[in-house]
Amino acid sequence: MKGLRSTSLHPALPRIAFRFACAYFFLYVTSTPLLIVPGGGWIYSRFSKLWETVVPWFGKHVLHLATDITVFPNGSWDTTFNYVQILLFLALAAAAALVWSRYGARRSEDASDPDPRIADGLRIALRYVLAAYMLSYGMAKIVKAQFSFPGPERLLQTYGQSSPMGLLWTFMGYSRGYNLFCGLAEVGGGLLLFFRRTTTLGALLVSAAMANVVMLNLCYDVPVKTFSGHLLLMAVFLLLPDLRRLANVFVLNRPTEPVVLRAQFRARWMERARWVLKSVVIGWCLIGEMQSNLKAYTTRGDLAPPPALYGIYEVEAFTRNGEPRAPLLGDAARWRAMTVNRRRLLTVQWMNDKVTHFRMVDDPAKKTLTLSPLSDDPAAPETNEKFVLTYDRPDPEHLALKGLLRKDTLDVRLRKVDESQFVLVSRGFHWINEYPFHL
Repeated sequence: MKGLRSTSLHPALPRIAFRFACAYFFLYVTSTPLLIVPGGGWIYSRFSKLWETVVPWFGKHVLHLATDITVFPNGSWDTTFNYVQILLFLALAAAAALVWSRYGARRSEDASDPDPRIADGLRIALRYVLAAYMLSYGMAKIVKAQFSFPGPERLLQTYGQSSPMGLLWTFMGYSRGYNLFCGLAEVGGGLLLFFRRTTTLGALLVSAAMANVVMLNLCYDVPVKTFSGHLLLMAVFLLLPDLRRLANVFVLNRPTEPVVLRAQFRARWMERARWVLKSVVIGWCLIGEMQSNLKAYTTRGDLAPPPALYGIYEVEAFTRNGEPRAPLLGDAARWRAMTVNRRRLLTVQWMNDKVTHFRMVDDPAKKTLTLSPLSDDPAAPETNEKFVLTYDRPDPEHLALKGLLRKDTLDVRLRKVDESQFVLVSRGFHWINEYPFHL
C-alpha cells in the first residue's frame, strides 16, 4: 500500500484513509449478498435486519427526513434507504478510523504506511468479493440470462413509450455477440483477481468493464448506480498500490521494479492446501453461476418454452358491452393489439397507445385465461383483482376472447402477427453493406 504515500500530506493521513476504507468496505460488503462465504446468505440476512431497523431510525431522527423510509424488495439499489445507508456507512467508517488511529497499536514504525497484515487481508477480501460478483454478472451475459431478446410487447412498443432502462434492455437483449463480449471481459477480469500475480491486470480489466457499466446505469437511469459504482470503487482501490508502477510504464516511460510476492505460508502443506481451497472456490463460483444462469435462461430467457398463446395479436373486431367499436385513433376504450410473452405476461395496447399489463394463467382444458392486473407503479399496493376470459382458437392464426374485464363485457377477435415482419427480428447481420441500412 506504499503507493498511497504522499509527501505533501500529513504522514498519518494515508494510515487514517486506509483504516477508513477498511471500515467502510466491511460495512458495505456485509450489507450485500455474500456470494463466496459459506453461510453468506445467513450473514447477509442478519445484517439486513439490523440495517432495516437502524437506517429508517437514522433518517427520521438524525436527518429529519420529511417522509419515513420504507423497506421493501423491488429490485432497486438506488432507493432512499440505500442512499441513507451509504451516508450512515460513511459516518460510521469515519468514526471507526478516528478511534482506531487514536487507540490502535501501530504495526509499523512508519506512520504513513497502513497496517501490513490488515492491508493484505483487506486486499484478499476485496479480490475475492469483487471476483465473485464479476463471475456472477459476467456469466449472466455469457449465458444471456440477464438480457432476453426483445419479446412481443417490446416489438410493439414505440421508442417514445419505452423507459431509458427499457431501451437499454432492448439494446442489450438484441445482440448475443455483445453480451458475450461484455461477459468475457467481466469473467476474465474476475478470474484474474483470484491470483496475486494477476491482480493488477484483473483490476485494470474490471475497472474498464465496470466503468462502462456505471456509465450505462447513469445515462439510462438503471437503478443499480450505487452498487455498480462500489464495484468500480473496489477495482480502483485494488490498483492503488501499483499506481506509481503503472504511471512509470504507461505515462512516464520509466523502468519499474517487480513486486516481490512472498509465500503466504511457510509450511509446504499449507501452501498446497491454499491452492486446493482456491481451486474449490473458483470452481464453486464458476459452476454455481453457470448452473443458476442456465436455469434462468431456460425458464425465463430466450430458451424458455413459450406459452401456447405466445405472440403478437392485432385486434380485428372489438365489442364492448354489446357495442361494436371502430378502430379510431385515440379511443381509450378499444384495444389495438395484444401480446403474450415467454413470462406469461399479457399486455394490452389501446387505441390511444396506453398499455395495460396482466399476469396470465392459461387453463387449456377449460380454455380460460385468468388475468391479474399489474400496476405501473411498483410502490402501489397490490390488489387481489382477477378476471377470467374464455378463449377459442378457430385456427392457429386467430384468437377469440370473451368475458368480463373490470366492469366491461368484452368480445374480441384477434389475428396473430408474424414477428418476422419486424425489421429488428429479420434484419440479422451482414458483413457487406453497400449502403447503410438505418431506419
